[in-house]
Amino acid sequence: MKTGRFAPIVLAALATGTLAACGAFTQPHEVADDIRLLVDNGSQTSQALNALTRSEMTEAERHALLALRINPRDPYALYVAGMVYQSTGRFDLARQYYEALIANRPQATLTTTVQGMPQIRSLIDIAQANLVVVDRLSGRYIPRSAAQSGRMPDLDTLAGEPQSPAVGSRGPVQAQQLDASGLPGPAVGPTGGEANIVSRFRLLKRLLDEGLITPDEYSRRRAANLGALLPYGTTTPPALGLDRPAPGDSQVLDRLKALTQSLETRAISPAEHAAERTTILDALLPATPRQLDLPPLPVKGVMEGAAAVGRAERLRASGLISADEARGERAAIERQLDGLGGSAPASALRQTQGSGRAKAASASPAGIGVILATLKSEDAARTGWARIKAKFPEELGGMEASIFQVELPKKGTRWQVVAGPIKSRDEARKLCKTLRLYRQPCDVNG
Repeated sequence: MKTGRFAPIVLAALATGTLAACGAFTQPHEVADDIRLLVDNGSQTSQALNALTRSEMTEAERHALLALRINPRDPYALYVAGMVYQSTGRFDLARQYYEALIANRPQATLTTTVQGMPQIRSLIDIAQANLVVVDRLSGRYIPRSAAQSGRMPDLDTLAGEPQSPAVGSRGPVQAQQLDASGLPGPAVGPTGGEANIVSRFRLLKRLLDEGLITPDEYSRRRAANLGALLPYGTTTPPALGLDRPAPGDSQVLDRLKALTQSLETRAISPAEHAAERTTILDALLPATPRQLDLPPLPVKGVMEGAAAVGRAERLRASGLISADEARGERAAIERQLDGLGGSAPASALRQTQGSGRAKAASASPAGIGVILATLKSEDAARTGWARIKAKFPEELGGMEASIFQVELPKKGTRWQVVAGPIKSRDEARKLCKTLRLYRQPCDVNG
């Protein structure tokens, strides 16, 4: 392996418990005697690596940033910068440099020793493993199952009325309420890939509003990745990996302002300023994606189509897409539903659009879902769904909910939370069986 500015570098690392378990170099100061640079030609990169092995974080950071001014894509300098910021608790910056390293796809490796045996690992693998560690340390790690989240069956669940698969009128399809940040849902923190994508576009817009990027830069980067916001209404897929946790707002803003100040005081050259600035913005939303995400699968029914339309409406309400773009997304979804024939006509989606409290047509909801709560008001139903989804991220993380108005004997008007779509009744029954283990009411509907 070569980087063009220095000879091949080989690192030898003694495996620790953490290294053997997750493949991440997380604490360089604890293994300073076990990682040694075998070739040092005096370059900024090799000096950064040497300083890192000696746990001299300030020197390692200084040499890594100097190396990145010379070559913004230097994989070893990006790796050292990520390690420094990770070790010193600046997790947003660490994530930014690891993501830049991964996006560049360098053909660079490190040779390590694990239990006395040499093992060659790519820098990309190490950066990806360290990203997992950074997400855990910074609180962005999302549990993948009920067991990982530490939930116990005796935890309190949402206090709702007993449910029955009562047949009622179909409630209106509409967007969830927005919080102050423009993200969907009541007072529940944003989680998952959708929130990460929204965060990237929101930060790009903030950079434009604060004059840190030009309107042309904003337009180019937004257009290149618009498919992440409008998966059905655009023909070009976005860059791969936008659903990963986004760089922190304050870290990006502060760094770009510092770069501008350094340029104005002639501490760095225009070329150095442009190189580091491009690296930061490419880690947020690349202007020319190196790898594209896969196109979305077609919608499979009116319930899934309604969820996609609701997402577009939330994005429009938050100002991230225009009204015309939202209409285009909706039209694309309706065309796909029309192609499904009588099982899920787009007319059903059009008929369900309206006020959140208006009564709907008498048709039953299309597709299979599960009833998770029956509550006295629509607001309570939406709040309930947010709490339930946050409690069961693995089981319900990929689903959307519709709120249906029903008439129950002796109880009158109620609002049911129905999550879906689910492929089959057998899968719906299995899901309910799992949720009931944790005292979450669940009945199959549809």
